[in-house]
Amino acid sequence: MGERVIAVIGVGPRGLSVLERLLMRLRDTPPGGHDEVTIWAFDAVGHGGGRVWRVDQPSWLMANTTAGESTMRGPGDDGLPADRYGTMARWAGLEPGAYPARRLYGQYLAEVFRALCATAPPRVRVRPVRAEVTRMTRVPGGLRLVAGGTAYRVDKAVLATGHGSLEPDAEQLAWLRHADDHGLRYLPPGLAAEMPLDDLPPGAEVAVRGFGLTFYDVMRAVTLGRGGRFSPTPAGLRYLPSGDEPILLALSRGGLPFLARPEVPDFPAPPVRLRVVTEERLAELRATALAATGTPQLDFARLVEPLIQFEADLACSTGAAHPLTSLARPFRDRWFASPADYHAGLARLLRADARRAGAGCVDGTVKAATEMLRAIRPLLPQIVDFGGLLPHSHRDFLDRFVPESFVLSAGPPAAHVDQLAALMEAGIVRPVGPGARVEAVPGGFGVGSPQVGGSRRVTRVLVDARAPARDLSRDVSPLIRQLLADGMVSEFVNVDPATGARFDAGGLAVTRAPYRVIDALGRAAGDLHALGVATNHTRWFTEVGTGRPGQDSPFFRDADAVAAALLARP
Repeated sequence: MGERVIAVIGVGPRGLSVLERLLMRLRDTPPGGHDEVTIWAFDAVGHGGGRVWRVDQPSWLMANTTAGESTMRGPGDDGLPADRYGTMARWAGLEPGAYPARRLYGQYLAEVFRALCATAPPRVRVRPVRAEVTRMTRVPGGLRLVAGGTAYRVDKAVLATGHGSLEPDAEQLAWLRHADDHGLRYLPPGLAAEMPLDDLPPGAEVAVRGFGLTFYDVMRAVTLGRGGRFSPTPAGLRYLPSGDEPILLALSRGGLPFLARPEVPDFPAPPVRLRVVTEERLAELRATALAATGTPQLDFARLVEPLIQFEADLACSTGAAHPLTSLARPFRDRWFASPADYHAGLARLLRADARRAGAGCVDGTVKAATEMLRAIRPLLPQIVDFGGLLPHSHRDFLDRFVPESFVLSAGPPAAHVDQLAALMEAGIVRPVGPGARVEAVPGGFGVGSPQVGGSRRVTRVLVDARAPARDLSRDVSPLIRQLLADGMVSEFVNVDPATGARFDAGGLAVTRAPYRVIDALGRAAGDLHALGVATNHTRWFTEVGTGRPGQDSPFFRDADAVAAALLARP
């Protein structure tokens, strides 16, 4: 009797999806002969939800994907009953357009994990281990893992470790030193659920870098999380403070927070039909570039962005979405005499945005154009992944296009934007202005906007609410550090073969599907795969934590490719 042993390292949504595909394949095609299959499932936080969707986080931290869009039941999986697990909305008894609390989605994921374990076919055992894998080495015929002080011998493994922590970069180290030298407080980037936000003193001005989803988390944590309430009025929400709130000074490059996503209760019917940005058109661009330059790498800004803008113009017949960059940066060349002028203009913009989002994704409107940016996401990896862009263009895509498109398309529900407007009107949130800067000054952190007169302030607390960029070299995971040091994995570097120009992307180097890791000598491993955040910037948008119901989405295709390779004979 033989045995095959597989390790899934990290059982948040990505690892859970691999487990789901493994068990589906094993139910459909049992192991040959009398083979047994053991699947070790390692997670240090919680099987199913992992770190981001942990079930012990506060209820005011919400997902920015609707319950009707989210599922862990892949196509063709009869092991998970569709009437219970087909969507998170069905499981939780929510309306499809509702935005669930993250911990509730984590509970769904945890129950899916338990259900999958219970549906394992004969001779297949799923063995959960609540511990972090800290070491991996090669041994004859397989891999040796260490987790919680115990060694495990496996044939193959997949790294699905999700959002890890990074060492502070040079700028963050400078803020930490400044805080230590002057008795200040600096909170580096991280998940809001893990930040010591309860320590922020009531009534104190707190500078917050970043105006994206983490900012919304911080905002809700220090208002709803401290007993504040929102009351509906004909003009929108009004905030009723508890008196325990700090004052948030929001800093960002564009001076605009992530805008509201329109209501799309009819998912999975696509709210926007793509007519220009298609797989065929993108393939033509690649072929044309190869014939003209000798490399299939593309210049995103020159060749792809005009197509995206054309798509936006078709979606928004009024022309209000032209150009998209002006929607994302409406204050680029504007000057304000005072913070009050800027706040009044921004609050009006946010109220109007919340109303438009509440009206849904109406054809011909700005929200149809911004939802188009979500619709093209599954196509962009065809352009970006594995060095599909020229190195300078790859960097520009990540530094400019992605942040601007996320301001327009990756935002929270309309109610959260309305809450932000209410908090501004109540004086609890006071955005600093476009081009806001922070600098070390004696006794504090100096903040101000060159475009807003009188915006200069000095605070004693700085919260970094920016999403950390992927940087393998700063990953604090003992496993990643050891694998890098031993040369078992490497960082992806995008190189222009014509000029030799380079872009060190920061993510794990992997092959195309089934995403085998590439070692320091450029060799693809036959026994080790990687999915998700660890490969970010090698591939694009790998942090997505859900599949799409009723669709053979990239989320499930990736997991299925890895599952097939894990089960394949050497």
